[in-house]
Amino acid sequence: VLAAEQKCIENAIRCGGLAPTKAACIKNILKCLLESKGKLCLEYLRGLSIDEIKAELSRFRGIGPKTVACVLMFHLQQDDFPVDTHVFEISKAIGWVPTAADRNKTYLHLNQRIPKELKFDLNCLLYTHGKLCRNCIKKGGNRQRKESAGNLCPLLNYCEKSNKT
Repeated sequence: VLAAEQKCIENAIRCGGLAPTKAACIKNILKCLLESKGKLCLEYLRGLSIDEIKAELSRFRGIGPKTVACVLMFHLQQDDFPVDTHVFEISKAIGWVPTAADRNKTYLHLNQRIPKELKFDLNCLLYTHGKLCRNCIKKGGNRQRKESAGNLCPLLNYCEKSNKT
């Protein structure tokens, strides 16, 4: 990947969105790893504390809190709770976070309050629900709330009244 043309990487990851930006970041991370560690491997992270891992990964351009949390949870099996668009929107809708919370505040808020043993499964459930539920998919900036009998969202009863239509 380090030797590949950026367009080749972009084409390979296009389905994830922001391909040009992500491809440049991937190449940069690989270049930095090779220069600083002599190899293209992140296994050295396993010997660091969570705070050290967060600091280490955050030094790479293009790596933000969500990506760090994903590496911690999915690769290193650490108890963390990434906040993507779906988790953020659902958490706001059901009133789990303060109204004015942005994604970073939501990340901090949920990581303090969700029990460690629930973080992985709950995160996967919220992400999957947000991807699949027709009622929770954002359309044009507004929540789409189709309330036909076959499409009722099981979370609608937990949403604050201001979010229901």
